[in-house]
Amino acid sequence: MGSIISDAIATAVLSEIMPTNEEIEKQTKVIEILRKVLEKWGKENGFSYHSIEPQGSTGKKQTQLRGASDIDLFVILSQDDFREELLLGSKARGEAIDRLMDSMVDNWFIPAMDGLKIDALQKTYSQHPYLSLEMMGFEVDIVSCFQIHPKDLEKNGPITAMDRTIHHSDYVFNNIDDLRDDARILKSFVRAGHTYADRCAVGQMGFTGYALELLVILKGGVDNAISSILELNTTPVDPFNRSLNELKKIPAFRDDSIFIMDPTDPSRNVASSFDQRSFRLLKVLSNRLMDAANKKNYDLVKELLLEKPIPTTLAPKWFVKHSFVHEFQSDGTIHYTVLRDKLYSFARRVANELSSENTGEERFGEVLSEVYFEGQSYALGFIVENPSIAKEFERRGPPTSLTEAVNSFRSVHPNAFEREGHLWIRETRKWTSAESHIDSLMREFSIAGLLSSKKTETTAKLLNIMADWVLLAEPTFPHLR
Repeated sequence: MGSIISDAIATAVLSEIMPTNEEIEKQTKVIEILRKVLEKWGKENGFSYHSIEPQGSTGKKQTQLRGASDIDLFVILSQDDFREELLLGSKARGEAIDRLMDSMVDNWFIPAMDGLKIDALQKTYSQHPYLSLEMMGFEVDIVSCFQIHPKDLEKNGPITAMDRTIHHSDYVFNNIDDLRDDARILKSFVRAGHTYADRCAVGQMGFTGYALELLVILKGGVDNAISSILELNTTPVDPFNRSLNELKKIPAFRDDSIFIMDPTDPSRNVASSFDQRSFRLLKVLSNRLMDAANKKNYDLVKELLLEKPIPTTLAPKWFVKHSFVHEFQSDGTIHYTVLRDKLYSFARRVANELSSENTGEERFGEVLSEVYFEGQSYALGFIVENPSIAKEFERRGPPTSLTEAVNSFRSVHPNAFEREGHLWIRETRKWTSAESHIDSLMREFSIAGLLSSKKTETTAKLLNIMADWVLLAEPTFPHLR
């Protein structure tokens, strides 16, 4: 392989992450069963479509990992069959496409599953509705999209966000050549670092399989791909050879921090949604991996490349007093991505309230939050710099040089005093315990599909995630020990 991943290490790692023949045969069986029932129902009930094909790592790319592969089955639509909808104005077209996709799920995908041994059948939503289910141990998404010519995609972009996926599969299939093992090793490394895709333990969104495949292809192997991760915030990976300054001048990319540009669509940054915390952690782990390889510490190299279960042991005592976790159970009615995003949104709100008083003064100091979920169990956690604070705090008023503002401030606060060129007053806090404040906010908390529950191993795992990896990704957070 190279200077980071030796041939011996690669062989050892691949022996543990390559899917077995039995697993691949089982995936193929699920795909064929679902394809046949969808084709039969579609033809019998007058639904028009171009083809039904597996996409993603278990499709033509074949870059899946052992025991960690989902199946994405795409119902590909011909634009000619839906000209009436596609010729509408932008807003009306979007609404018509949503209705079309919604109807396909309700009147085609779901009834076609009748009679199959299916678990967790669920209509869910991303850019538009699709069907999620579990079959023979595999998670399956059945998604519809439009067939678009590659030149049209490059020039005009997609009709729906899902339309790119077919082109992603084709690009990887046509360019990955003898680098499939490199892609698998890189995916395994990112999974081991808990920064992979939308189920990552650290950050809201980690590095997707397609992004990692692009790094391997565009950089020529896993070693160069790992090295490029360290520079993603300064050196874009762009098949169109645009510099960071050039990309930043494009309005759609101004707020993006790292760049892995899509070779099938120059207007899309594959990395735009990746969480900065996930990126920072992956950089730390990439440096560790390279350092271990340089020191010929092959045991550590292999350890960093292979995913291990998240510990459920007690977190360190010094950490526990700064951390607070609440746990919930999903009732199974809402897709995990929706629940995840709502929990992260609520976590940011709580962290902001804990950090500062309503008047802007510091409250409990710096606060970090994180979400972890597995199965139907979800945990929301906080790391708080100062879990207990004084009952009173000083609030700064206007500068003493502003006579009108000073008079107005004193009329409301007759006990104000002068110091360092400003008026000050002493305020009494409502909350002096971070735990009590969090508990109060949680009593107001409500997300459809989530119910408060007793703490389980999910809480223990989140505490270890925060202690071991979140703090590692947040080097500016105050030292807690």
